[in-house]
Order: sequence, then C-alpha cells, then structure tokens
Amino acid sequence: MPIYRGGRSIYGEAIGILLLETKFPRIPGDMGNASTFDFPVRIRMIPGATPQRIVLEGDESVMPKFVEAAKELEADGVRAITTSCGYLTTFQEALINAVSVPVFTSSLLQVPMVSRMLPKGKKVGILTIDSHRLTEDCLKAAGITNEPIVIMGSEEVPDFYNTYPRGALEIDPEKVEKAVIGMVKELVRKNPDVGAIVCEAINYAPYAAGVQEATGLPWFDIIDLTKLVYSAVVKRRYVGFV
Repeated sequence: MPIYRGGRSIYGEAIGILLLETKFPRIPGDMGNASTFDFPVRIRMIPGATPQRIVLEGDESVMPKFVEAAKELEADGVRAITTSCGYLTTFQEALINAVSVPVFTSSLLQVPMVSRMLPKGKKVGILTIDSHRLTEDCLKAAGITNEPIVIMGSEEVPDFYNTYPRGALEIDPEKVEKAVIGMVKELVRKNPDVGAIVCEAINYAPYAAGVQEATGLPWFDIIDLTKLVYSAVVKRRYVGFV
C-alpha cells in the first residue's frame, strides 16, 4: 500500500477552474456547472471579473486576482488549472509563471493541434463570443500563427449573444442551440473548406452534440480540453484479461 501524506484539508479535486463572475444560469455542459464533469473539480469565482469587463471591454486589470486565485487552487491540491473565458490566453504567461502545475487558459490552445489533424486545404473554424475581441494578441498567446483559420463571432446571433455576454437570467437551451446550429451552418456555407470547429467561448459547449448532428464536423471546446488534461494528470491503471 502507498504512504499517504497530509498537509492540506481538501483532496481529490485534480482540476481547478477560475470562473468569471456571471449571472446567467450555468447549465449542464457549462464550465461553471460541476455536473458537466465525471470527476471532481474545484471552482473559484473571481470577484469583479465580469463578462462586461473581460469579454466586452478587454479589461486586464483583474489579472492579479486570477494569479492569486491560481496560487490558492494550487495550495488546495489541484493538479492543473483552467479558466472560463477563452480570451484569457493573454493571462497564460502570467499564470504559468505563478504556479507549478499546468495551466490552460483557453480552448484556443487546441487550434494548432487541430489544424495539423486536418487534410491540406482545410481550415479551422473558430467560434468566438465577439469577433472584434478576438485580437492578434489573443491568437498569438494561444500559439496560433500561420494556421488557416476562419473566425465567426456571435454578435449577430442575438439568441446567443444576449444570453451570455449580456447576462440573461434565464436560458431556453433549445432556442439557443438552434441559434448556434444556424450560426455554424452559416459559417460552413460561407467557408465550405472548414474541416473542424474550435470554440473560443466556453458557452458553446452545451450545444456541441446538436451542432455535430447537424453538420458532422469534429468539435473541440474547453470541456474536451479539460477532460484531456485530467486524463494526463490522473492516470488509471489498466485492468482486464490478458
């Protein structure tokens, strides 16, 4: 039997999540709903880090709060840390320099990998909250350089945009899913060379299955990346017949 060592009060939560301060319902499939995952997560909300400030205004003055919260999550024993906003790629360097566990601030970190999976001539379609806010700095911080990409924001999709960055207090998931499906279909209509979807925004994740059923496209979001990282930091022994 292994020797177990103490030193803290909480155990078994391998993934820490730095969550924006929001008011909209965190439905299953959302990063802020713990039931989204089939493993324990530790969620830390960052006071003052609202969608208005982070998503719409690009306010980076709250970065020290994220750094401090990341340190607290590491002290609590998490083995990796993520966030609930894809635009926080610009915080990536500050966070990895603050803690000794892996940090993955955004689903955008998957774009270089996904691009290399696709046949020549295919592009990665990036779904973002607001296309005007997905700056070169955000892309560069995620390691995106010369990958062929197409970006589509939700600013022209009111059923989605008014729900999330505008902070609706009620969500009709069927209505929002229909809007997201329509959004991706329009993206593919204009860009038939799109070979896969990567979501900058975490809020697209609850609607992934509906979009894939409608388009057949491979889909990568922050939930997928979180599950991948969890499997990297918590390994299971293989058992079975030989």
